[in-house]
Amino acid sequence: MMRSSTLPASNAPVRRSLWIPGLFIGLMLIVVAVNGTMIFFAEHTFSGLDTEKYYQEGIDYNATLKDAATSAALGWTAKASIEPNGAAYTVRVAIGDKNGAPLNGLHVSLHLVRPVSTAMDQLLDLKPIEPGIYAANAKLPALGTWELRLEATGGKATWQSTQRLFVK
Repeated sequence: MMRSSTLPASNAPVRRSLWIPGLFIGLMLIVVAVNGTMIFFAEHTFSGLDTEKYYQEGIDYNATLKDAATSAALGWTAKASIEPNGAAYTVRVAIGDKNGAPLNGLHVSLHLVRPVSTAMDQLLDLKPIEPGIYAANAKLPALGTWELRLEATGGKATWQSTQRLFVK
């Protein structure tokens, strides 16, 4: 006769470590949520493009550098301000030569650029109001930082300047 030996059954519950797979799954869900948030903001915020003709401007970059050097050689200076004027704002620019004397008889155009969105950009033609001072009214849809890209033409000279102003 053969006797089978059996071990007595244990009454202790079997310990299962479910926290390990749960921790792994939880961490992976956090990674997916963070990546999804980053993808959303990358697709729905500022594109980084500042111009519509970026390819052509890249090709013409050497000409742009030459124009900037010619502009700097003139030695002209500009002091810009934006002041409230009722529901609008008045943009004033004082332009002087390298000695500080006011420059008259210029055709001055201004490109108001919002650094965070091209949707608010504006083109203005500034009119002379005093010797060497040019101004125009503008409706600014938002307060904050604005970039002023000036272009002044007088005779055969063309001068460019860029300034940033904070509108309160």
